[in-house]
Amino acid sequence: MLSVPEMIIFIIAVIVSAYLSIRNFRKMFTIIGHGAQPIDWKNSCKNLLKGIWVFISQTTLFNRRPILSYIHAGIAWGFVLYMLVNVFDVFYGYIPALSHFEIPYLTNFYRIFVDIFSVVVMLGVMWFLIRRFILRDEALTIRDNVQMHPNAQSGMKKDSLIVGFFIMFHIGGRFLGESFHLAANEADKFQPFASALGQLWGGCSADSLVISEHIAWWFALGLILAFIPYFPFSKHAHLFMGPLNTMTKPEKISPATIETIDMEDESVEQWGVGMLNHLPQTQIIDAFACIACSRCQEACPAYQTGKELSPSAIEINKRYYISEHFSDLAAGKFPEEKLTDWLFSTDAMWACTTCGACIEACPVGNEPMVDILRIRQDAVLMDGAMPSEAAQALKGIENSGSPWSVPNDAREDWISEDLNVPKMRDSSEVEYLYWVGCAGAIDDNAQKVSRAMIQILEKAGVSYAILGNEETCTGDSARRIGNEYLFQMMAMQNIETFEKYGVKKIITQCPHCFNTIQNEYPMFDGNYEVIHHTEFIEQLIREGKLTIENGTIEAITYHDSCYLGRHNGIYDAPRNVLTSLPGVGVREMPRTKDNGFCCGAGGGRMWMEEGGEKINVNRAKEADSLGCDVVATACPFCFTMMDDGIKEINEDGAKTKDIAVIVAERI
Repeated sequence: MLSVPEMIIFIIAVIVSAYLSIRNFRKMFTIIGHGAQPIDWKNSCKNLLKGIWVFISQTTLFNRRPILSYIHAGIAWGFVLYMLVNVFDVFYGYIPALSHFEIPYLTNFYRIFVDIFSVVVMLGVMWFLIRRFILRDEALTIRDNVQMHPNAQSGMKKDSLIVGFFIMFHIGGRFLGESFHLAANEADKFQPFASALGQLWGGCSADSLVISEHIAWWFALGLILAFIPYFPFSKHAHLFMGPLNTMTKPEKISPATIETIDMEDESVEQWGVGMLNHLPQTQIIDAFACIACSRCQEACPAYQTGKELSPSAIEINKRYYISEHFSDLAAGKFPEEKLTDWLFSTDAMWACTTCGACIEACPVGNEPMVDILRIRQDAVLMDGAMPSEAAQALKGIENSGSPWSVPNDAREDWISEDLNVPKMRDSSEVEYLYWVGCAGAIDDNAQKVSRAMIQILEKAGVSYAILGNEETCTGDSARRIGNEYLFQMMAMQNIETFEKYGVKKIITQCPHCFNTIQNEYPMFDGNYEVIHHTEFIEQLIREGKLTIENGTIEAITYHDSCYLGRHNGIYDAPRNVLTSLPGVGVREMPRTKDNGFCCGAGGGRMWMEEGGEKINVNRAKEADSLGCDVVATACPFCFTMMDDGIKEINEDGAKTKDIAVIVAERI
């Protein structure tokens, strides 16, 4: 098909495109390589099949926006298909006789598949362009109160146009060229759409059709050669960087679990993440993997209630900052700028509830919440900067063993005279340590849960004991706020106590305690079998050790605790307990399970003031709209936030009760 001069020109164009692409991609990976915590490429290669599966299947898309996800997946699959199509088209350009080479069935399947997918992809891209630029879907915008890189707002629109029109014109050019080819020869029943378009050229001369086919060929493949060097600067890089992100991310038990800092290593000059090159290499990949779809933002409770935090903006700001300093960063010249100077505002950093919704929602494996946790460490440990309420909570943990600043010797005050609660110090060997937690020992409402649990444990004949005054804070809030030193101090103190009594199994009523002991204490050789109280109650009911009687509650809705559900995957146990209650109907909220909405207390937010619309009120409105008798919780923080939220919007609304209290009332 191509003339000899065309063949030579195309080879030169490929060489130029390859040179520019290799240069830009090398710079991109050099920038990633300047990050901290080098990627374990050997282990990443073991995840190759996982990355390929994510690339081909697009399964990570479908947890939200199902219709749009299928459209996007169609475009992605079309793009993958067109990588193969482009190779065949290049061969066709150099060896036209290949167009007559056929493999029975397979060739016809290829033709009809490409023909249909070409139309599907063009329609899909057209819809996305209409959605972004004509309908201006709010889900794709970022509010003005969110700190953005100066080039981001205009850059995102420009990039979306470039990517959108590139796909449209590349596939459209190839589709048009095929229609010219069919018009010059004969219609093909296995290419119905291209054949239909080819009918429009029936009055054209044979020479004009050949010239038109050549132009379309050059247009389609020339766009590819021009676009590939642009990849590192475009959100379209997510097509490859998303699967790579999935491959290189270290395995985590829980989204909030981050690496420990060796606080005794005097050679360490930086605690936490202060500047771009302090970020782990995988977190720099996040910037190149981000597609700016804002699914994370849509799920973020802070953003949805008007705060300055947008997880989407975090990754977008990263990418545009990197693009602005691309050559310098590749050369190892990192500006002496703190991340808090350009990545997000201080208020945004402290607005995060660490609910993990952004991580759950992201289809390319980005972890903006983890960035925030690491940057908080820098703020607290390096600069001593944090909200005054957070500082007060940390002071309480350090001096008194609880964020409430209540001393340890008051941790048995919740035990009423009618309860005979065994203590580890007085007991011979027991099977379970019942971990009451700071809230369970100190907070009035959480104390009711503690007493209910004692009732349940006694009724079921469980072998257990509590630590009582020997118990102290797990350090959860300290770690989420950023004081790694204090967290480790509390963890080591508790592990020492556990070892003293030979603790093997632990029951907790607080998901934050559960998450910390289960997922983070093993980093310090504290390995225990930890079970949440809803799981334990479910087990007791299943084994017939608890008999549930009728009660007055008719309708219940359950609020998922982020640290129980999203962080640890425990969704069914609380619901199974509730559905086992005779005469009770369980109604699900619209935002439920892995799509649940935070109460607003995680990430140390329990101890900080909140401005604007309150997250707990937002969630309480959703719960109250169901008209239930009770909102069930399985977390002391969630109880406080939901109870306060419902009372604020409706004094006569549903009552908030912990699942243990509900069960204890019926045994």
